[in-house]
Amino acid sequence: MMWNKEQKDIWEDIKGAWKEQPESEKINIQVSNLIEEFKSKISQFEKDSIHKDVAFITTSVSQFEKNSIKRDLNFFSTWVKKVTSKLKKKK
Repeated sequence: MMWNKEQKDIWEDIKGAWKEQPESEKINIQVSNLIEEFKSKISQFEKDSIHKDVAFITTSVSQFEKNSIKRDLNFFSTWVKKVTSKLKKKK
């Protein structure tokens, strides 16, 4: 998926706000451990199946669905931008 500059900027703002939270490092470590555990328990067959499913879905999505997803992403991006703006103002 291609992100436009505004979406990239919003994502950077989210990451910045996250990193400033006192518990973020502890949570990041816990999530990393969960991801590693998940990766260690999934078989190559399951990995291949997931990749095939994602490829199929990607090629099967209609233009209507792509437009709908884009519209939803823009809505979410706008909402996140407002939230991060409010978080910055509270500091």
